[in-house]
Amino acid sequence: MAPTDKKDQKVSLHTVERLSVYRRKLEELSADEVEYIHSHQLAALVGVTPAQLRRDLASFGSYGNIARGYGVKQMSRTISQIIGTDSMQNVGLVGVGDLGRALLSYRGFEERGFHIAAAFDVDPDKVGRVFAGRRCYSLDKLETALVDLQIRILVLAARPEGLQEIVDRGVAAGIRSFLNFVPKTLTVPEGCFVEHIDISAKLEKLSFLSRQQNDRTEVAE
Repeated sequence: MAPTDKKDQKVSLHTVERLSVYRRKLEELSADEVEYIHSHQLAALVGVTPAQLRRDLASFGSYGNIARGYGVKQMSRTISQIIGTDSMQNVGLVGVGDLGRALLSYRGFEERGFHIAAAFDVDPDKVGRVFAGRRCYSLDKLETALVDLQIRILVLAARPEGLQEIVDRGVAAGIRSFLNFVPKTLTVPEGCFVEHIDISAKLEKLSFLSRQQNDRTEVAE
């Protein structure tokens, strides 16, 4: 059950996001010692239609069989190959403040195939120290460390000031992907990608939804 070799195949980001959800659920099922699962069962667990799930997987090859369904472990490994997380990737972290240190301590990245190989900061009191097993480098050494440690993704958890310059330097050093936790709009050239994680915006959304629900409850009473 290997993925179909279609190098020129166009895959939507929505499909990639769903594949990640499928893999996460399959890992949970594997931990519960589930060996096989049918498409309609997996679809119900992740909140998509069986047809959508089968379309997503059929894009890459033939999966499962009518009698037993999908092999949970094998399907999880195959999805990892498809999205490129079947081998460990080195990641860099810029900013060793409260959020940065929390991200360094989070072990879920390793479980997903991402190793934070180095951290970077401008604070001389942090440079040279080791946080959660990772050495903090001076931001002046960014380009050299990125190349030496073969870092492919940068996680941004620094101050907004000067963040665009850091991104530009990363791009010049060969970085094409950025995970941004900073509430600041960034620009990157074509062929580079920024994924924004705005925690405050998510809290604002939840606040709005909660207030809406409270208003409905008050009207109903």
